[in-house]
Amino acid sequence: MLLTDAVIVKNSPPFLIACNKQDVTMAKSAKLIQHQLEKELNTLRTIRSGAPKALDGSGIAGSVPLGRKGKEYDFSQGPMKIEFAECSVRGNKGDEGEADISVLETWLVKVA
Repeated sequence: MLLTDAVIVKNSPPFLIACNKQDVTMAKSAKLIQHQLEKELNTLRTIRSGAPKALDGSGIAGSVPLGRKGKEYDFSQGPMKIEFAECSVRGNKGDEGEADISVLETWLVKVA
């Protein structure tokens, strides 16, 4: 809903999707998570496009379409910059390690 909210789209704030738990061996990379989210959003768009107008969400006041019509959605299509970052609040050594959130701190400084 954030990506289709007219007020948010108009103001175009930067977004950061923090991919936490990178200290876990089987953690998914930020690129893979981005790809999976794009795929899921495309599925939702397809489902909504087949729904009656009263049920598809397009009639909601203050709602804008997600992505470009006729194209697969990806995060670069939106008016706001959406970034993905890998982090770990537990650090690289589990409970004993320092939090690895420097990428989040850097992003916050950049957008502030």
